[in-house]
Formats: sequence, structure tokens, C-alpha cells
Amino acid sequence: MGAGGGERRLTYLLAFAICAAVALVEGLCAGSDPMAQLRATRQPRWSPPAWLWVLIGIVWYAICFTALVRLLPLWPNHKTAILLLCALMLANAGANILQFRMKRLDLAFFFLFPYWLLLAALMLATRSLDGATFALFGVYCLYQPYAAAWAYRLWRLNVPASGRA
Repeated sequence: MGAGGGERRLTYLLAFAICAAVALVEGLCAGSDPMAQLRATRQPRWSPPAWLWVLIGIVWYAICFTALVRLLPLWPNHKTAILLLCALMLANAGANILQFRMKRLDLAFFFLFPYWLLLAALMLATRSLDGATFALFGVYCLYQPYAAAWAYRLWRLNVPASGRA
């Protein structure tokens, strides 16, 4: 087996390690039982069931893994796209601090705006670099209006009575 096969395996291993590390960070950011917290929160009637949130998370990591596998071989000539992807993954994980640990649904909603700037920067960085990664995150961009509507409605449904306008 040639060096190319070993490099490819290393790329897959590194992409998996990055995804696993970020998933661990995400779990730490979310706390002990985020699904129970989510169930205890008033939800819009159009909220996904718990199993679908799990599926959305799996799809998110599949997109990130695939993008990493495609982008990592481009290191060191195209560091920016890889660093932006890692930053986006960590920002996604960190949003759990606001929603689950701090229970600040307002901040979780407003966090979407800088998150989208990071997503836009990643899209720009991958546009001419890797069409498949650009397309995968383009699909993820299509999910963002729903995520924003859901986060906004979740916040507004759970404003304490003293804070309602």
C-alpha cells in the first residue's frame, strides 16, 4: 500500500478526532441532561421530537466530518477554511452554554447573528476551494431560518411572567 493510502487514513482519523473532540466539548457545554431540559421547556408546536434533534446533530457532524476530510489535505496552503470550520464547530458547541447551562434563551437566539457571520465566512472561504463542502454548508444554511424561528419562539414562550411585554 502506498503513502497515499496512509495519508488518506490519517486524514479520516484526524477528521474523526476533531469531530469527537468537539462533540465532547459540546456535551460539556450542554450539561448533564440537555434533552430533559429541552422537554421541560415550553416548545412551539412545530418543534421536532427529541429523536429528530438527535438526527439533526448526527447530520451536523456528518457534514463537518465530510468537510474536514475534504479540507484537511489542503493544509497548510488553505488554513483559513479549516480554521473557520473548526471555529464554527466550537461556536455551535458553545451555544449550548447559553441555552442549557445559563438557560438564557434570549442570548442563545442573539448568538445566531455572530454565528451566521462565521458561517458566511466559511462559505466564502470554501466557495472556490471545494464545491462539495460549499454545497454541504449551503444545505446547512437552508436550515438556519428554521433554527432562528425556533430559537426565537422558544425564547418568547419561556420568558418569565415578570419579563413579558
